Amino acid sequence: MTEEKKAECVLRLFGVPDAAVKEAAGGFSPQWKAEARWKSRGAETLVALSAQNPAGLKKAAQVLREKFSADLYGAGEITLAEAAVQELERHDRLLICSDAAAGTLLEARLETIAGAERVFDFGALSYAHPKTGAKIEQQAAAHLPADTADPVRRALAKAQAARRVVGCDLAAGCAEREGDCVLVLSYKKGCWLRTVPLADRPALWLLDMIRRAACDLPQAAGTGFLPARKAARTAQPEAAPPARRPRRARRVLVVLLVLAVLAALCTVGAWAYTGGNFYALPQRLRSLWADGLPHSGALLL
Repeated sequence: MTEEKKAECVLRLFGVPDAAVKEAAGGFSPQWKAEARWKSRGAETLVALSAQNPAGLKKAAQVLREKFSADLYGAGEITLAEAAVQELERHDRLLICSDAAAGTLLEARLETIAGAERVFDFGALSYAHPKTGAKIEQQAAAHLPADTADPVRRALAKAQAARRVVGCDLAAGCAEREGDCVLVLSYKKGCWLRTVPLADRPALWLLDMIRRAACDLPQAAGTGFLPARKAARTAQPEAAPPARRPRRARRVLVVLLVLAVLAALCTVGAWAYTGGNFYALPQRLRSLWADGLPHSGALLL
């Protein structure tokens, strides 16, 4: 009697912690007779599913697809680079690199993928092109202080400038620092930024950011976002704060305002008391004062 062969499949995730995969796998119904084994390398996780029958396997895979809809980039032998190209092509998005650091991360991984040239320019229209590259540098410099040494602000300004100059959908940049780098991905609504240690394969993180952006999926936890206006202000030189008026002058203005109000109230009161005859005011005040004093022989209670 031959043993029935199990149904199996492999799902590929990116940016999911092991604890989340373990929790999802623990929710499989016993009736499905399905189990999950997974292995992570950095932020990439491969989940091997197996079940006694195809129906149980399908239900277990559906649980993971629903749980990790944004993090699941494919199944079987597909790579993250292939998944990114497929999403760019499926949604008709053009990707460029705004600097050589981003080009180094992406070009070597995309050059062997069929159809990549339809969605990625390999520097031909962007940073590596003599005329276009000069325009990108010029526009980025116009939004930066002349003496800035912040690589992140430079990468941010260049990514936004590249997208405007080329007219593409997505522009990728990279600010290299000691021990890590900041990945930048610009599109019309703003910029995504993520800090990645050099040992954590930043090229894969950038590909995952591109894949998610191409199909409007949420970015992985820990990826920051700057709206377009704020990103533009971040790249621009910081404006000097407006000069404040001295506090003493402010206090003098308040005192003068109070005195003016009191004077107006006194004028209105005097007008009403004298019936509009201000010349009678001194005599009225003397009479009021005299009537208020105690007379001789009076008893003060």
